[in-house]
Amino acid sequence: MPDQLTTPRSFSEGACRAGLLAFALCGGLALHVAAQTPASTPGVAKSRERRAATTTEKKDTPAPKGTAEKVSENISAEQSPAEKSDAAQSSIESKGMAASKDAGASKDGTVSKDGAAEVLSSPLADEDVEVEGLRARIASEKDGAERGRLRRALAERLASEGRKGEAVELLRAMLGEERFDPPYFYNTGNTLARLGESSAAIEAYRKAAGQRRGNYARAQHNLGVVLMRLGRWEEAQAALTAALKLENYAYAEASYNLGRLYALRGEAGLAIDEWARTLKIKPDHADAAIARARALAEDGDPEEALALLDAFGARFARGGAGTPREVSVARGEIVAARNIAFADAGEKAERNSSSEGRAPSSSSSVLTSASGPGGGSRGGGIRASKAGALRPLSIARENYTLLRRARAARESERHEESVALYRRVIEGSGGYFPPANLELGFALASLGRNEEAVASLRRVTEKEGERYPIAFYHLGRYYEHLARLAEAGAAYSRAAALLGAESPQFLLDVSRVREKEGKWAEALAATEAYVRATEPLGATPDWARERLERLRLKAATATGERK
Repeated sequence: MPDQLTTPRSFSEGACRAGLLAFALCGGLALHVAAQTPASTPGVAKSRERRAATTTEKKDTPAPKGTAEKVSENISAEQSPAEKSDAAQSSIESKGMAASKDAGASKDGTVSKDGAAEVLSSPLADEDVEVEGLRARIASEKDGAERGRLRRALAERLASEGRKGEAVELLRAMLGEERFDPPYFYNTGNTLARLGESSAAIEAYRKAAGQRRGNYARAQHNLGVVLMRLGRWEEAQAALTAALKLENYAYAEASYNLGRLYALRGEAGLAIDEWARTLKIKPDHADAAIARARALAEDGDPEEALALLDAFGARFARGGAGTPREVSVARGEIVAARNIAFADAGEKAERNSSSEGRAPSSSSSVLTSASGPGGGSRGGGIRASKAGALRPLSIARENYTLLRRARAARESERHEESVALYRRVIEGSGGYFPPANLELGFALASLGRNEEAVASLRRVTEKEGERYPIAFYHLGRYYEHLARLAEAGAAYSRAAALLGAESPQFLLDVSRVREKEGKWAEALAATEAYVRATEPLGATPDWARERLERLRLKAATATGERK
């Protein structure tokens, strides 16, 4: 989650763990990674580098079905087209670990002459035997790739025994080695990411990709996922887009995660379109189908959402399989929410017609997004495949058509046209339709019309700020561009209060503005809160420590001057 101050973070467009449509996606990574081995010949190695390929990936910790939060932050699970020829390598790690276990099994105990077991070792002793067995194999192994695999296996074993400090120390030592071996650093990054060492994992992925001059789709994808997890969304978008380009836009997981990124930034239309691409690449991608359906429902088009899920289920039925349970659950949520929304809309229309003395209009011309009682998560908005009640939005069909036209114009950078279309949507919706108000603000900002952008976003923050906290972040950005620092600080602080635990990057925005205002103690407090929030994700980066020391010095100096 990058920043424009003294940090390596610089996201101009993104920043909040919930946008126009929000994901509650702060769960842990479900890492589906496989060991990679270098090419056996120089010719093959060059070919693989040109194709940005990696060797096959072993699914170390498959995510259970239905745990969409984990699946959504997958570290590269599937093989790209360029990786198919390397599938034979996928069993190496499991065989190695099995051999370690076999080696320890013979030392489970001693047997007396009459055959009774006299001494059985404790589980701790078994673990020590396996660790020492791995250490011995590492010491005797001559092949560099196999030695690297064994060291990663040792790190994971140490972590599983609660000795994470030793595991991380070992992996960091591997990361610091001077060698040209992209798969070695890629696999080290995967292990670090599984252990929650995000900063070190980023370093490893960048080192792997850098050694291939950026032509390493798997490393770019995993880098993007970890950066997105940290909230460094501009960097994440660059990495995920690079991964897609390297695979000729046929990399389903990179597309899916790019859609998640758009949704987190409040870009409903872009997210919906990106998940459509994911399904074109991989028609049986259940998470993308559910994410797109829920996004469509929340955006105001439950009919298309249901048609999408029905077509998805029919595809499975034609293959002789049942519809995935999570797809059926998502469909049920949308149907129930749509029915509630239609009932509410009918009651409202009946009340209006009674008070005005005219017959109620048919609801058939209104698209109503799915909604459940009590709303959704605190952030509101798109939720990918994560279960949760949907939120209601109603929009006339002709206005929804205009909304799509506005999005297409904005995506094509025809901003003046998009502004005019968004305003027609808002006018046709009684002066307020939150997705249109948000996106109108984005379009106006692209034209440098920040005062108008502020006015558009304030409509959202004043009416439904807790549902759309992404609006506070963007509002803070526009205030900052206008040098209205007090208002920028208040907007960033509100975003941090609503979603700081899930998106700690907002705390850096608060710190940056407070520093510009000369409020050193508040700037320091926000940076300290950021460090506390990100510590569970790995070691505190050097730039954060340096910033803390600098702000502490300035805060102490300011306090001394006041005395």
